[in-house]
Formats: sequence, C-alpha cells, structure tokens
Amino acid sequence: MDESQTDRRDMKLMAKLSLPEETEPPWSLLSAGLTVFAMFICLTVIGPALVAIITRGDVNLPSEFTLSWAIGMALTVVFALVSRRSSIESWRALRLARGELPLPLALLVGIAFGLAVDLTVSLSSGAFWPVPQIWYFQARGVQGLLQALLLVVVLQPLAEALVFQAVLLPRMRWSFGPWRGVVATAAAYTVLYGLVFIPPYSFYNVFWHGIIFPVSIGLFFSMLRIYTGSTSAVIIARMGAGLIFLLTALALVGT
Repeated sequence: MDESQTDRRDMKLMAKLSLPEETEPPWSLLSAGLTVFAMFICLTVIGPALVAIITRGDVNLPSEFTLSWAIGMALTVVFALVSRRSSIESWRALRLARGELPLPLALLVGIAFGLAVDLTVSLSSGAFWPVPQIWYFQARGVQGLLQALLLVVVLQPLAEALVFQAVLLPRMRWSFGPWRGVVATAAAYTVLYGLVFIPPYSFYNVFWHGIIFPVSIGLFFSMLRIYTGSTSAVIIARMGAGLIFLLTALALVGT
C-alpha cells in the first residue's frame, strides 16, 4: 500500500470529501446514467408489468405497488451486477469489499440515521406516515409484512447502493468534482424517488417526504461511501435504516 492510500485512511470526513476520486471509474458518465435509467424502467414498467401478469389485473393497490417495486429492485440488482462483470477492473471499482468501517458498526450508523431522518421529516411535516414504498402493507397480513421486509430491508438497500453509491457517485465526482459530484448524485436520487414513490399517494407532503427525505438519504449515504471507501458498508447501513423505516410502519399500524 502506498503512502497516499495510507494518508486517505487517516483523513477526516470533510478532508476526504474535498479530495477527488483516486482513479477514474472504468465506465462513462453515459453508462452510469443509463444504469439509473434502467432502475427507473425496472421500477415503473417491468415490475408493474410482471405484477399485472401475476395478478391478472392492473397494479392499482398499495400492496401491489410494494410487490412491483420489490421486483423492480431485484431486477436492478441483477442488472447492476451483471453489467459490471465485463472486466475485473469494472467489478473491483464497485468497491464491494468491507472497507474501513466494521460492518456491525455500519449497521448501527444506518439505524441511527434512520431514526434521525424519520423523526425529523415526520415532526417537521406534521404527518407520521410510513415510507411510501410500504404504505398499507398490513392489508395482506403476513404476506404484506414479508414483502415490506424484503423491499426496504434487503432489496432497496442493495439496488440503491449499487446504482447510486457504487456506480453513479464515483463517476459524478470524477466528472464534476468532489463536492458537486456528491450533490449531483443526491439530486439524481431525489428525482428518481420523487418520480417513482410519491405520485401514487397524494397525501404525502411533497417537500418533506418527496424532497428533504430523499436528499438526506442521497447525501448521507454518499458521504458514508466516500468515508469508508466501501459499497458494502453503505448496503449494510441502508439495511439498518430500512429496518427502522419498517419498525416505524409497524408502530404506526399498531396505534
């Protein structure tokens, strides 16, 4: 390991955020953008189409939205991984190794962030709602709970970390600069979140639930990826946050 790599490990978060990417990602800005677009298609077209085939009807119930998004996230994970298997360099650039932060600690960081952002958005908006991905999951009993668990604790953390923190973030930072790359990645995540998850539910506060919530997620997990140098740490942290979002939904259903 060279001296520059050692120095990066000893740096504080703000110092790391100010540094450019160590190496150029082995994919273009267009390729990174197409990965985000592929995720959008999986969530809005392919997932709902498959659910419509399974249920032999239109996807128009909240529980069916959850299932279609779970399928879309699973397809996104497959696409993101398969598309980066073309070369060893591309696969390594995903940074799936453990990184500097122990994974149990990453889980606790995600849990703490989930609590903080959930309370902030709920209190500030004056509306305590579950995250829209799992709205009304209790309508299908155990099946709905399992779908919600699979979506927000497993598939969504995997898909979003791979697309935004593993693929898009390093390309954005290399192309636009360290800080602007982080902001651009968070903006891209916010746009996708607002287009996919908010439109089915008009009662969600667009500013708090549709902008502040995803911006916070996009910024926080991008900074975590830069600090740890590990996409796996981001995935585990996202799973911790997803667990909090599910527990919040369970608490609200029980009241």
